[in-house]
Amino acid sequence: MFENWLTWAVISAILFIIEMVSPTVFFFACFALGAVFAAVTTVFGLMWLNWAVFFIVSLSAIIFSRPLVNKLMKAPSRPANVDALINQEAVVLEEIKPNKFGRVKIEGEEWLAESSEEIRKGSKVKIIEVKGARLIVKKID
Repeated sequence: MFENWLTWAVISAILFIIEMVSPTVFFFACFALGAVFAAVTTVFGLMWLNWAVFFIVSLSAIIFSRPLVNKLMKAPSRPANVDALINQEAVVLEEIKPNKFGRVKIEGEEWLAESSEEIRKGSKVKIIEVKGARLIVKKID
């Protein structure tokens, strides 16, 4: 059945169509490429080699195309909204001591805050870093 190059060409076309209508990223196209190369081997009369060529080319295409596709499809990273808080000022709502968390208010939101120095309630602080759900702050002189 698979000794005819036209059979491999039809299989290749079907796999390319499946690739176009499916959400996969070049998975079926790799098998279609293997079918194209298998069709070429049958044209040259190498009937015994067409299945081996199909599997080797398909597997190689999958292995080598995945890193390239992942690199091309990767969305550029953008900073999270909390990163916009860095270098802004906040007001201390609850006293902050070294090794003890306090609370600060910035843009109408309350945040857990820590500092390496003691900071009294009502003081203004500058946000140095965001660590998860807490802010690292420094007292403004």
